[in-house]
Amino acid sequence: MKLGPIRHLGFEQALLPQRMAIVSHSHPSISKGGAEISAYALYRGLREIGVDAIYIGSCATTDRHKLSLGHETEFAVFRDAARYDHFYHLSPAGEEEELLRILREERIGLVNFHHFYNLGLNALRAAQRLPGVLNFLTIHEFLAICHNHGQMVTRPAQVLCERARWDDCTSCFPTESRNRFQMRKETMLDGFGAFDGFVSPSRFLAERFIEWGLGADRTTVIENGLLSAPEAKTGERGEGAWVFGFFGQITPFKGVDVILDAADLIAKDPDLSRKVRLRIHGNLVGQSASFTERFEAALKAYPFLSYAGAYSNASVHRLMADCDYLVIPSKWWENSPVVIQEAYSVGLPVICTGIGGMAEKVPNGVSGLHFRLGDASDLLRAVKLAADGRNHATLKSGIPPVISARGMAERYLAFFASMAASRLVEIG
Repeated sequence: MKLGPIRHLGFEQALLPQRMAIVSHSHPSISKGGAEISAYALYRGLREIGVDAIYIGSCATTDRHKLSLGHETEFAVFRDAARYDHFYHLSPAGEEEELLRILREERIGLVNFHHFYNLGLNALRAAQRLPGVLNFLTIHEFLAICHNHGQMVTRPAQVLCERARWDDCTSCFPTESRNRFQMRKETMLDGFGAFDGFVSPSRFLAERFIEWGLGADRTTVIENGLLSAPEAKTGERGEGAWVFGFFGQITPFKGVDVILDAADLIAKDPDLSRKVRLRIHGNLVGQSASFTERFEAALKAYPFLSYAGAYSNASVHRLMADCDYLVIPSKWWENSPVVIQEAYSVGLPVICTGIGGMAEKVPNGVSGLHFRLGDASDLLRAVKLAADGRNHATLKSGIPPVISARGMAERYLAFFASMAASRLVEIG
């Protein structure tokens, strides 16, 4: 591993590898979730400040036709999705060899994983065994802790779970034994144990993982950065209805049903029906037939409710600029939704469920408003408060600066450098 000082960032005393790899469970051309978007932004930010970084994304063989690598420094490792173990998160034996081949051929000295999903814990452990290579993991959600899609929501009651206990886990998954869940945790911690450091985009998520077993001395919080941050809207808003926009995948955990419940209430108030517009952007994922039927019926019944369909990352800022507020009605904790940073970048205050990473990123009454989990009447209260020019101006003025991809990369490098220095002290 070739070492050299990163002097242009002020790390004269710290030594970091010349070549780095950002490894994600997908590529933005295939999947546009927050984790892969932030991983890609970090890769681009590192290259912008002169770091020789590459991006490696996992791709199912069945999705090969969707893959579009944007640069010669972008790579893909292919997997047999049908053979992936979703309980212990292990990929088929031998699949990690393609990742190792890229890391060796590209002479990578530092690897930053942005997930273990799709790649498998065995791929992470294999990379950790490469001689002289620094390894870091960025955690984006609770999948290591929670077998229920990493949502920390109980089944079938759909109640927020405060922490993972084996007895609680077997209540959600009665066909699995307590010993299996104990082994699952041990497998996860074994896969995480050899990392030189961990990054979380929110303090809320970091604290949950430290409580679960990660070392606090190796964990830091770095906000997700944006590839592009257009100038926020300035000046007073014009006349017309107040537009409240939802942006994201329309999954059962994202709470769009709460928006539909609020729409039922708005429809009973003719004045409010004329004053507000609810606009939903995103694609339907994993929803039941009953939800889809209800969704379509509400769109037909309520003129103030509209569905704008799926959107690309390139268009999100333009679409958000046509709204007055972002609404995040999620029924799970969330961590650091990239959509919040995107909204802030165009000057949108946020109305969100007042829990977890959302509450951390959106201080109530400062840059947005909170409402109670799953409570449409409380969402309606927030909407009424928001649809006031003075309140909107106050919340808009409280929006914090948005970190760029470059700024995120600089923060990551500072953490990498501090952990590398600690490792040299331990070796010495």
